[in-house]
Amino acid sequence: MAGDEADSFLIEAVQRGDQSAWRDVIARYQGRMLSFARRMLAERSEAEDIVQEAFLGLLRSLPTYDPSRSLETYLFAILRNKLHDHLRRRQKGQRQSLEQLDTDEGAEAWIDAETPSRYLADEEKISAQRAALVAALRQWVEQCTDEHRFQDLIVIEMLVVLGLRNKEVAADLGLTEPAVAGIKFRVLEQWRKLTGEEPGAHEWQEADLARDSTVARIWQEEGISCLKRSTLGRYLLGVLDDDWNLYIDFHVQQGDCDRCQANLQDLRSEDERDAASHERLRERCFASSVGFLSHPPA
Repeated sequence: MAGDEADSFLIEAVQRGDQSAWRDVIARYQGRMLSFARRMLAERSEAEDIVQEAFLGLLRSLPTYDPSRSLETYLFAILRNKLHDHLRRRQKGQRQSLEQLDTDEGAEAWIDAETPSRYLADEEKISAQRAALVAALRQWVEQCTDEHRFQDLIVIEMLVVLGLRNKEVAADLGLTEPAVAGIKFRVLEQWRKLTGEEPGAHEWQEADLARDSTVARIWQEEGISCLKRSTLGRYLLGVLDDDWNLYIDFHVQQGDCDRCQANLQDLRSEDERDAASHERLRERCFASSVGFLSHPPA
């Protein structure tokens, strides 16, 4: 069963009150979430506390969970928000700047918010437009990887994630500025075709490829170009071709993708980790949250 399908199956079971499925969700994600939290926090106990809070946040938000959204993306959004709150409360001893954790909208701000009915239609419209945009961007990334158009993907990440200018991208990649501009306009045209049939289709402009754009924010929040865990596993095994390796090196290292770094760290430590400590964390997360499981109808 594919990862997304397995997640959907597990979440549906958890929503019915299945405790075994909830254990599976915790076991599936606790390692990578702990690796992520440990990058921000020096103390393991602090990181475990935040992971526990994130799982509880997921369970509390399940009544409004959008099944079209990746569970991993959703969990990492909650985890980032919990880390943000924790670091702001502590206000010192941070291992990493809060700037890298800030988003325009905290994960749980929209998870827990009660929307007044007079705004409901607008909210639904915005949500649908965002979902369509996310789907189109993911489809484009998939096309790039399937066709090994990694240069296009790297150029776009350098623009929207790193915030570089045409001149800087050209210098880093050994291209001319006109070549970079050509890639930008070709990609914008591809995005127009992918979203052209959607209601309220986005009017793509060069400004959409800037770091302060809506596209850039969504790209980071949704992990648009984040790699599948299975792909990262093959990367570690050294069985991918040079083009794939070059792109993953860029995305993880130069692009500084915290989520993929956490997944890689978790995968590297799978054979080395202290099984007993991870079992304790899994049971702790389960025990603290199982009371919030919904109960199946009698």
